[in-house]
Amino acid sequence: MRVCCVQNFYLTLERLSEEGAEFTFGYFGLVVVSALLATGGLLANSIPVIVGSMCVAPFLSPSRAVCIGGIFRKWKTVGRGLAKQLIGLLAIGSTLAFFVTLAFLRMAPEVTVTPTIIARTFPTLTSVYLASFVALASGAAASLALIASPRIISESWQQLLDVMIGAEIAVSLIPPAVVVGIGLAFGRPDIAIQSLTLLFINVVCLDVISSMPVLYFRGVRLEPLRIEKKIRDAAEKTVKDFVEEDEIFTEIILHSDEKTDVFVRIQTTRINNDVVPSLARRISEEIKKETGFSNNVKVMIVPVSIYSS
Repeated sequence: MRVCCVQNFYLTLERLSEEGAEFTFGYFGLVVVSALLATGGLLANSIPVIVGSMCVAPFLSPSRAVCIGGIFRKWKTVGRGLAKQLIGLLAIGSTLAFFVTLAFLRMAPEVTVTPTIIARTFPTLTSVYLASFVALASGAAASLALIASPRIISESWQQLLDVMIGAEIAVSLIPPAVVVGIGLAFGRPDIAIQSLTLLFINVVCLDVISSMPVLYFRGVRLEPLRIEKKIRDAAEKTVKDFVEEDEIFTEIILHSDEKTDVFVRIQTTRINNDVVPSLARRISEEIKKETGFSNNVKVMIVPVSIYSS
């Protein structure tokens, strides 16, 4: 077990992948804004505006849904994450770019294909290699953000790191997606096809070729997730058998392939004091039976009072 001594590490990764596959209003709103900025920046040949579009592009979470979901064999999550990416990039990004470019061509006919647009196609074979290299590096960075210092994934400033990594991922995604629509608006199917090919290459490089191996060889695998789930289920099943609980919070720290620490916090309005002293022992025995792990279990019972008027 390569990643250990981190609270609920594998369960947290699973949660991140499932959240990344969810379709939300915020996601679609940010895709619209980033696509509009990218279209304007590409038509104006403005690198700062294109970079700004990358800063708001929300494609880190669906990429995590694909790579983490694949490692954990959650194929529904993988499918939803991939669909979320492609709907955002093509159905929204490319379509918006097409209509915005058509509007500009009517209002300002002097608008033309700029060097920044051509850069998102295949002018040379070298550009293909360089684009793939950037996508691979971005995917590796997204994975390393989770495992380089695993403890930070449950800390608040992980969100700041996610923003920076998300901008790096968008380098390989939002500009080529927008160029697909721009190429069609200019009546240049060659530009649209080449940028679409580049986009698919980048998606595969980001989601699969670089992200998944980095996580897998660092120790992010299915078996530790199953163990954390077994420990959580064993602890919560035991609590429910002996305590009338309102809420249960379980924290699991895997120290090795055979040792774990478990902290269980129970919120309840009804406390049976006869059960409390033996509850930790009962939980420990159930975990040992279900997983074979030696363990240290701590239980905290928080009495809850309800007042109504």
